[in-house]
Amino acid sequence: MKISLRQSTISLAALILALFLAIFLSANGADVGAQPLLIRALLLAATITSALIALYPLVPGFAGKPLPFAMVICVPAVLPAFVYYLLVLPNQAGEGFSASQSRSELITDSSSNGLVEVGFSYPIYTPTLTIKNNGLYTQQVNVFLRMIDSGGGNSLFRAIRRRVPGVALSVESSIRGLLSERDGVLFLPVAVPPLQEVTGQVVFIISNLNDGTSFTDALSSAYQAQFELRDPETGELLLEFPLEHI
Repeated sequence: MKISLRQSTISLAALILALFLAIFLSANGADVGAQPLLIRALLLAATITSALIALYPLVPGFAGKPLPFAMVICVPAVLPAFVYYLLVLPNQAGEGFSASQSRSELITDSSSNGLVEVGFSYPIYTPTLTIKNNGLYTQQVNVFLRMIDSGGGNSLFRAIRRRVPGVALSVESSIRGLLSERDGVLFLPVAVPPLQEVTGQVVFIISNLNDGTSFTDALSSAYQAQFELRDPETGELLLEFPLEHI
């Protein structure tokens, strides 16, 4: 089968576009998940169509027949994308979030009795959480840790943010800088794509134990300890689930 230079050029351009779209969709799940369902269907359809156009010169029986190729091959191939996003996905989706804790860790330094020295002395608690978005669109959440002691004292800690306001040095900005290159750390707000889950470590600075009190002891004596997912804009409570002493 002889392929012309024009066909080869079109095929190569279509292949590059298909690869670009596939990588874009894979690497930007949160951004894509924020788009309307029709846009998501069109992006997937464009990826499939580009891949098929790249293969067009190699498909026997369709040489010089682009319209029959489009009707017989391309249209049936992209229809499932629209069926999935416009019919199947809305029926599968639910509401809200689900979450769980899989690990419970402290960042420790043996020379500082289990505290991290960054110009300050605070226990740094880094639990590993899995957060699932049951909805149709990407949602952002802030993660909090609430501890209530036996005397009714209530302490609420927000995990470290991705962007810390202001330019002055603070405990949060210092630890944010130290952990910025660490794999698997989630900074607030956490973006969770639709019908997917995100797993990683959130980082809490336990600032009410700067006298060297053991965070493990504080947890053991707490009447209640739980995580809370809240809306970054309104502060609305979206989900609460217990802290597991793992």
